[in-house]
Amino acid sequence: MSKRFAYIASTGVYVPPTIMTPEDFEARTGIKVDPLFIERTGLKVKRIAPPEETPATMAAKAAKMALDRAGLTIKDIDMIIVGTDTPEAISPPTAPKVQSLLGGGPYEIPAFDINASCANPVYMLEVASSIIAGNPKYRNILVIGVYAMTRFLRWKFMWEWIFSDGAGAIVLSASDRPGYLAGKLRADGSFWDYWGIFLGAWKPVAEQVVDENLPFLDLRKAYPPVNDQYWPILIKDVVGQAGINLDEVTQIIFTQVRLKTILDVMKNLGLPETKTHWVMDKYGYTGSACVYMALHDAIEQGKVEKDKVVILVASGVGYQQGAIAFRWIAS
Repeated sequence: MSKRFAYIASTGVYVPPTIMTPEDFEARTGIKVDPLFIERTGLKVKRIAPPEETPATMAAKAAKMALDRAGLTIKDIDMIIVGTDTPEAISPPTAPKVQSLLGGGPYEIPAFDINASCANPVYMLEVASSIIAGNPKYRNILVIGVYAMTRFLRWKFMWEWIFSDGAGAIVLSASDRPGYLAGKLRADGSFWDYWGIFLGAWKPVAEQVVDENLPFLDLRKAYPPVNDQYWPILIKDVVGQAGINLDEVTQIIFTQVRLKTILDVMKNLGLPETKTHWVMDKYGYTGSACVYMALHDAIEQGKVEKDKVVILVASGVGYQQGAIAFRWIAS
């Protein structure tokens, strides 16, 4: 029996049509977004999902694009994984609803959620790649990152300018050629209470609802520069595991939260800015979706070279980080 590998067959995105500018934000909140903050983050606009959209509907739209680009239908999909920390509900998970919206219900496609916060794009690919490599009944897995964080804002703080809505999807398929090369995941729970939406089962909900902050995104402590510190380490680790060198890398796609950090890391690695890509300037920060959205945009712009290596790097509160490398073998 030949060895199996996962490869990225296609990508898809859903970008909400409503664009919020810094001037729009100031009109709504009375808060002026510091131009230096915009310059350092690269976050020039926000994308806001319309009221009729939900995480599931956005995810389904991105997934449909990815399926179409792969030349597949929902009948060809063996598993659906949704990564989000802004789900439809605490329970049930979002993925079964996405399955239903895609018409996958009658085919009994397994569907489940992952929540590694904004590290979801890499965590999902690592899990799905392992499943494809280890179980021959899974040939095509649909992974979808979706973010609806504007629904959890109080519109009272400048830092809320960061957050946008959107979805990105990847069809991961089986091959006898190595697409997946290596991956590295890490977490540091000492940062668990720094930033998040803290409504949950840690105490009775009736006692929590009296705290007006809990249902909303809450920045309790400022993070140290963990991405500046660990992204180069993760990338070098993955490159070493894969037995490649950085010259083989066509693109490194990062969590799209701070452009200055991305450019500093590329400089640290001795790589030109042309080997990374960003979309935060036109989409804002879309968390669990942003890495897939940036990869999709890089493909559209012809920046991903066939048979070269793509590295995806993601970080999320909690604290999770990960990097994963694929050789680009899709036609």
